[in-house]
Amino acid sequence: MGTSYSQTETFLNSPSDLDIDMEYRPRTEYRRGYRTLPNNESDAAFFTSHRARINVNYSYNDQFLIHTTLQDIRIWGDTDTRDANGKAQFYEFYVEPKITDKLSVRVGRQRIKYDNQRLFAENNWRQAGGQHDAVRFMYRNDKLEADLITAYNQNDTSEFGTDYDVDWDFYRGMVSNFVKYQATDKLTFTSINIADEYTDPTSENTKGHWKFTNGGRLEFQNNDLTFNLASYYQWGHIENGKQHNAYYLEPEIKWDANSKYTLRIGAQIFSGDKNSNDNKSNAFLTQYGAFHRHNGGMDYTQKTVRTYEHEGILNPYIFQDISLNNKLRLNWQSHLFGATTPLTKVENGATEDLNRIYAWENDFRFFYQPNHYTTLEMAYLFLIPDESMSVIPTGKDGNTSQIAQFAYISINWTPKILNIHR
Repeated sequence: MGTSYSQTETFLNSPSDLDIDMEYRPRTEYRRGYRTLPNNESDAAFFTSHRARINVNYSYNDQFLIHTTLQDIRIWGDTDTRDANGKAQFYEFYVEPKITDKLSVRVGRQRIKYDNQRLFAENNWRQAGGQHDAVRFMYRNDKLEADLITAYNQNDTSEFGTDYDVDWDFYRGMVSNFVKYQATDKLTFTSINIADEYTDPTSENTKGHWKFTNGGRLEFQNNDLTFNLASYYQWGHIENGKQHNAYYLEPEIKWDANSKYTLRIGAQIFSGDKNSNDNKSNAFLTQYGAFHRHNGGMDYTQKTVRTYEHEGILNPYIFQDISLNNKLRLNWQSHLFGATTPLTKVENGATEDLNRIYAWENDFRFFYQPNHYTTLEMAYLFLIPDESMSVIPTGKDGNTSQIAQFAYISINWTPKILNIHR
């Protein structure tokens, strides 16, 4: 006979955990050159946005987890406050049953972030964040983490066909594998492999092309020094059908001098296209990763690495973190931006070679944490362009003699509301 379950076996009389917390993050921004170089006619932008989230975790008998995050994203004043139509949405909603003690499967809308969030990120800078509708198998033991992700998207129900026609740039199908292995106390190996399919707009979004990304990261820690080397290769076809071969490299050294000072020096290198008019693509694409945390807070590379083809990125950087005390912290990031392919300008029929280094950005951030659930962040960021930025898409309509500026102030409250364990 099959096992029967009582209808009264609920949270009230079974081993279970219920956790509820919230996040409220208003952010006021001043922009005159964020993501796009300003010109003489550019007026500054000034606005406040917010993110309000309620997170609920319910674990039943340590064998079945339900997680949901309800969020409200808005610009202050973007709707009539008397309007009955709200803007709340589910940022995440998934269930996660355990298959064994070490293996579980997560099904539903979920954030996916791996490694340093270069390829998969939660995109926390964006108020709305980033997520995937996916099935994710997760294995964990003392030394090994391994995930397998599958996803298939459609924008509507249909009787025939699987065309995927949306206004945003996203995959129709995706399979991904993540592995993190702690080989020794000092050596860690991480690998990410992605196969994603994009529909070809010239085929009325019915025909798909697959792109493949393979690679990983080695991290070696020796006392106060950490050495990192990430390397990835892409191949297959991009969504317009072009043959694709591209690479990404990131060497980095981190020095934890003491509990108050950390220094990171490295470079991110994206291959680029020398000729966008041929039938080949050589520009590395990172469409689900974070941009804001890697290539400068002014996000000048965000549009670059999401397009079909681009000029490539050469980004040497220096990050410094200074803790003044247990409540105050300063962060300074400095980025040089360049292209990995030649930059040229045609004027009066003559071709002129331009400097491949086209901008220098500096980001200064101040953090104040008066308690465990409150963080105040104030920032001033500026970018100094070179003349060669006039041929970069984010700078071609701007004035290269002007400094791009961006400032913001944000406060984040993350209190726990309820914590019940039975």
